[in-house]
Amino acid sequence: MPESDRSLSDLRALAWPLYCAGLLMVALPLADLASNVWPPRLGQVEWRFGTLGLMAGFLLTPVLGVFMIAASAALLDHRVVQRILAILNIVAAITMIGLMVIFALDWLQFRATIPPDGQGTMDVGSGKALVKDALVALVLLWAGIVGWRISRQHGSARGRHRSSPPLIRESGSPPA
Repeated sequence: MPESDRSLSDLRALAWPLYCAGLLMVALPLADLASNVWPPRLGQVEWRFGTLGLMAGFLLTPVLGVFMIAASAALLDHRVVQRILAILNIVAAITMIGLMVIFALDWLQFRATIPPDGQGTMDVGSGKALVKDALVALVLLWAGIVGWRISRQHGSARGRHRSSPPLIRESGSPPA
């Protein structure tokens, strides 16, 4: 067995544990976030503001988990998983943008209740949270678009590979 085939085989053997680790990296931080803000009080500005601000600190690990899952799906040639993950990434990015709007509006409303000497600190923290959320939304959107393209190209390339004539033919052979 050539070295490159053995290396690919080794990577594929690691893909299933990578899937599981990726799922854990997505689920556990989100479960921790949920346990920190339970029970939900959607009608309270303070709760929404605090929850969305806290969420910004929990997002990097799930994003890494998403990429671990995507890498596993690519290694195992799981096109359906790639497409589902691409759709989920795009939906999550759009959701993040909506949550950022809610956070910004709650920030303005909640800021008015803070004494003037604490508003600067609140503004810096809120700005950092918005930047983190925006970067996560951008990465998720990008990953979704790229993941969708990869899953489609891979399927199209596989079909073309079987039925298309070779690009280079031996001299003297008739065209296919």
